[in-house]
Amino acid sequence: MRSVANGCMMAVLTATMIVIAFAAGFATNSYYSIRAVPASAALNTTDTVTQAVPPANFGVFWEAWDLLKREFYGDLPQGQAVTYAAIRGILSTLGDPNTVLVEPVQHQREKEEFSGEFGGIGAFVATNEQGQLIIVSPIDDTPAARADLRADDIILKVDGKEITGLSQDDAVNLIRGPVGTEVTLEIQRPGQENTFTVTLTREKIPDPTVDHSIIKDTTIGYIRMRFFSARTPEELDKAIGDLKAKGATKLILDLRNNPGGLLDSAIVTASQFLDSGIVAYQQSKDGSRQELAVQPGGLALDIPLVVLVNEGSASASEIVAGALQDHGRAKLVGHQTFGKGTVQIPFTLSDGSSLHVTIAHWLTPNGTDLSQQGLAPDVWVDISDDDRQAGRDPQVERALDLIQNGQ
Repeated sequence: MRSVANGCMMAVLTATMIVIAFAAGFATNSYYSIRAVPASAALNTTDTVTQAVPPANFGVFWEAWDLLKREFYGDLPQGQAVTYAAIRGILSTLGDPNTVLVEPVQHQREKEEFSGEFGGIGAFVATNEQGQLIIVSPIDDTPAARADLRADDIILKVDGKEITGLSQDDAVNLIRGPVGTEVTLEIQRPGQENTFTVTLTREKIPDPTVDHSIIKDTTIGYIRMRFFSARTPEELDKAIGDLKAKGATKLILDLRNNPGGLLDSAIVTASQFLDSGIVAYQQSKDGSRQELAVQPGGLALDIPLVVLVNEGSASASEIVAGALQDHGRAKLVGHQTFGKGTVQIPFTLSDGSSLHVTIAHWLTPNGTDLSQQGLAPDVWVDISDDDRQAGRDPQVERALDLIQNGQ
């Protein structure tokens, strides 16, 4: 039992590092551009979109700005930074941490993540305690794998630029780039005295979101979902098919540290395990509710199921877990979920940035507002520091006990 839990625990830890690099943390259907799609179409209303009118006495803003330029002892933001600061100032008055401005580079990375592909070298990375960017693992059949880059390799320079001490986002942005272009990395390999350089040609890299395996000496399939991208439904379909072909008769679905993603993918995921009914409701500020129905054709409608959740399970993963819990399809094991139950639509602005606007709340089939306090597990199991240090995963162990005993 412990060896099984150890393996699952390592999968969770690795996934967490991946999420740090590519987290999104909200559920959305698609991206909208204010140049291509008017807000009325995006929100499915018939309101006429007109030019925004500045609020009364907006001249005070320019009065204050002119005073700052004349009198402030220090450097002032320049150019676009002023515009972004003004927008963020408005957003800070809304009391909604999920209505946010995302600048162009991060917005592009977000879109790449949701599409399930991005231009890069094909390696999961993390930052160690020394502020160095290390390779967690290369992805098979990518430039990183073909160049024999290995786990724990330290990336010291990108195209001659030192990156130690940079934020992980800034370092990753240097490595990523247009498909077909080259990037040169200076690598320090543990156990070797000298560094070496390798030049890679960037490719379109698939970003898998679903891992699966048969738990040793059982007929229980384990499915780990790290994120909900456009590729997730296809990956989950293949995972369930493969596990059934290998003799899986029961399933553990691990949604721990899954920050969310695309709503459509969440609906399809829940529909793999439900034969009918509602996955969730989308409730607008006027109190009206839109039903998000189960889609037919699920591949695991009758297979006994347990779902793992924790405080890192948010948004789209809470939609899936809440649907399975409310329908009595599966017990939730682990920790209270994050409580991210608001709906954002990201509008692409004219400079390539985006404004993520909260337009509704998610409710579970039984009417639980996910944004209030998240989901309470049916079986509460904590993981202590001692568990982590010893590589134990009591949440997986408890899920195994439940599913093996038919509870």
